[in-house]
Amino acid sequence: DSYLQMMYDRLVLMRELLAGNGSIYVHLDWHVGHYVKVMMDEIFGYDNFRNEIVWQRTLGHHLASGMDVMTDYILWYSKTRDFIYNQQYQQLSEKELKEKFPLIEEETGRRFTHEKLEKTSNIYSKGEVRIIQGKKVVSNIGWIWTQETFDKRLQENPYCIFWTGEGRPRYKRYADEYDGRKLGNLWTDIMPLGSGSDERLAFDTQKPEALLKRIILASSNPGDIVADFFCGSGTSLAVAEKLGRR
Repeated sequence: DSYLQMMYDRLVLMRELLAGNGSIYVHLDWHVGHYVKVMMDEIFGYDNFRNEIVWQRTLGHHLASGMDVMTDYILWYSKTRDFIYNQQYQQLSEKELKEKFPLIEEETGRRFTHEKLEKTSNIYSKGEVRIIQGKKVVSNIGWIWTQETFDKRLQENPYCIFWTGEGRPRYKRYADEYDGRKLGNLWTDIMPLGSGSDERLAFDTQKPEALLKRIILASSNPGDIVADFFCGSGTSLAVAEKLGRR
């Protein structure tokens, strides 16, 4: 009860201080996460609940009895519906990248995959001719690109078209232009700090900089103010400064 009362009083103040387009992230474990969620619905408004992030903070403890607790929770709320959000991406492993982009461009050595240039949803252009790398090609279902787009893309990159064995054109998507997997609310790629980590300080619940970097990049822009109301080891402030926030 004393913990929840303390949290309630602080969260009310935090909401008052939060910018109109700002967000607040509250990191909790399984003991109190559901209680604080109900409390934040009251303070910030149910409609301003953006998501519950599940952070897998450990791969498990082989000596744990019963069902091991491997996750923590981060409640994300905004003050209004007009909030800053910059989509973040999760980088693929080398193996995943090779599976997603299995082909190598002979002319440049760039890794790529290829995607459709014809779709039935573009039926308005069914039967139209496109001149692609000197070839006249007719689509029986509809083109995604106009002739102007083909000309522009080929001018920018003369190798951007992939021809199938049946002589149909497709568009190359390159691995070196891929931002990564669009990040959702399940974060499995940020492990806690090990005892030998260069970041490690003598603070029991210190969080990795990668975790705070993801949050700060998602919900603020350079020059914005970042506040940490439970300063701990100061990770939030260190990362905010590195990212050009105040």
